[in-house]
Amino acid sequence: MPPNTTALERAIAVACAELVNVPVPLRDLWNADRCPVVLLPFLAWACSVDRWDDAWPESIKRGTIKASYFIHKHKGTIAAVRRVVESLGYVIRITEWWQTAPPGVPGTFRLDVGVLGSGITDEMFLEMERLIADAKPVSRHMTGLAIYLESRGTLQVGVAAYHGDVMTVYPWIAEIIEVRGALLQAGTSHTIDTLTIYP
Repeated sequence: MPPNTTALERAIAVACAELVNVPVPLRDLWNADRCPVVLLPFLAWACSVDRWDDAWPESIKRGTIKASYFIHKHKGTIAAVRRVVESLGYVIRITEWWQTAPPGVPGTFRLDVGVLGSGITDEMFLEMERLIADAKPVSRHMTGLAIYLESRGTLQVGVAAYHGDVMTVYPWIAEIIEVRGALLQAGTSHTIDTLTIYP
């Protein structure tokens, strides 16, 4: 630094020299999964998220940011409506006019939204209506929005089979018994003679 530098300028130079050591994780700041929670509103603004609420849980905030690009790319389609609702953590079923029996009014659709056991507040319902209105095709009109509670869990099914036989095994007995063998004939004679000799 020049010799005529003031004390303030020297202090600023020392402070700014330390900025080189401050890590700036730019890749993390632009990633919805790794961005710090306190910076998520700024990332949402940078990604042009249409609706934002600081009261949302962290998972919904991150999901909304991740879905933003797809929603803007497909805005005005049924796929965008699906992505908007799913980014809030809900399950959606879309029924278009031609899928009903009898077919409904052309250009209309109905939504069934499952809230997966978490329930839904009045504010979130109104917010979801606004998001759907922003994402839906302008030529389409929503005729119904039904909210149902869906609970998911595991169902365990077990089956057992017990099978047995009682079996008695007897020796095999033939109806006709054939015996074959050789007939040997033998005879024997045993003769005893007693001879007495006198003098």
